[in-house]
Amino acid sequence: MKLILFFNGWGVPKEFFAHLNEKDSPYKIEFIELEEDINLSNLEKYSEINIIAWSFGVYNASNKCFPLIKSNKLSIKKIIAINGSTKAINKSFGIPPKIFNATLNNVNKNTYFKFLENIGLSGENTKYLDKYKVSLKLFGDNYNDNIPSIFNHAIISTKDRIFPKRALLKYYKDNNHKVIHYDHFPFYRWNNWKEVLNEF
Repeated sequence: MKLILFFNGWGVPKEFFAHLNEKDSPYKIEFIELEEDINLSNLEKYSEINIIAWSFGVYNASNKCFPLIKSNKLSIKKIIAINGSTKAINKSFGIPPKIFNATLNNVNKNTYFKFLENIGLSGENTKYLDKYKVSLKLFGDNYNDNIPSIFNHAIISTKDRIFPKRALLKYYKDNNHKVIHYDHFPFYRWNNWKEVLNEF
């Protein structure tokens, strides 16, 4: 059995990823929200494990999976970052702290809809908005700029209005990376999760 651990970013419900699910997929998908804990102690049963992380999920994946990767006990194949870095709140390699704090202090219905527009989505559903406010504050309160990166592949979008392209190119200059002409949310590029893995 094969596993994909997907670490979601902030503010995007899993419904936006539903088109990637296929009926007879060879992969089990473990979908991890930004604020969720994950049990990483029972993964030996999988013959192959891949990690895909997007936006703030890139930091989240490194933060939660670094001890697992370091132990070298699992069959981990690909670790792919999409439009994010482990230095998520960082002037040089991520989102500048001023912009993060401005976003944190002004989360409301209108700014949330604007955020969706800026990442390449549209929607008028606010049922998760209170949860997103809490998760963004927790993210900022617990952020550590010195988490080691676990990623060996990176996808960087040219039209990203959240994580500046130049910051991610600088961060991943020594890693295997691919530049694509998409917004911050690039998942409509793919029809299923296997296509994401096949970018590398």
